[in-house]
Amino acid sequence: MTHSPAGDGGDKDGCTATLDATWEHLAHAQVRRRRALGVLAVLAVCTLPWIGSAWPEAGWVNQGLEWAGLALLILAVLGRCACMLYLGGRKGADLVAEGPYSVSRNPLYVFSILAVCGMGLQTGSLVIGLALAALASLIFHWIVGEEEVLLRQAFGASYDEYCRRTPRFLPRWSLWQSPQHVTVDLHGVWNTVRDALPYFLSIPVFEAIEAAQQAGWVHVYFFLF
Repeated sequence: MTHSPAGDGGDKDGCTATLDATWEHLAHAQVRRRRALGVLAVLAVCTLPWIGSAWPEAGWVNQGLEWAGLALLILAVLGRCACMLYLGGRKGADLVAEGPYSVSRNPLYVFSILAVCGMGLQTGSLVIGLALAALASLIFHWIVGEEEVLLRQAFGASYDEYCRRTPRFLPRWSLWQSPQHVTVDLHGVWNTVRDALPYFLSIPVFEAIEAAQQAGWVHVYFFLF
């Protein structure tokens, strides 16, 4: 289901002005979200060298966690691309409630949380992966609260109905609905892939940290499973 604001004459102009202001506020909210995630990334890079995996580096558990993390990173990229397929350039004009958006109101954030967990698992520690995912979830819960106020202003009763039937985060797959054809914004999909590629930098970064720990260049104070 999609919703396009409608009106006549001055009402339409007023609605357009309101929507423009709403999307401007949303853009500012997204800037704060990116900054908060940037701070989390910096803290992780500065803190994790002093924390090591309790599992042996060559052991199957450590290696399995790293491979699971890679799988989550790939899933996150593919999932974010799927979201962009359904947005199809309509973001800011319609309330998109199809495909991934029919089972979760914030699928992009869900896949971002999976990506953060996948990056954390590159340390070979399940605790670190879950802890980073939990911190990212707190950031997204904070920003979603602001976004929902603005979206309710923009779409009114349609958004209220959407919220009543669709979970905020955890997908409810029984709600899936999709049109037979969607309009694809290739530029948007490419931008999504480009923006997600830095996820994979976590692999060489944490491999370098592990190498430094094993060489004794960095002292490990805590070991986590």
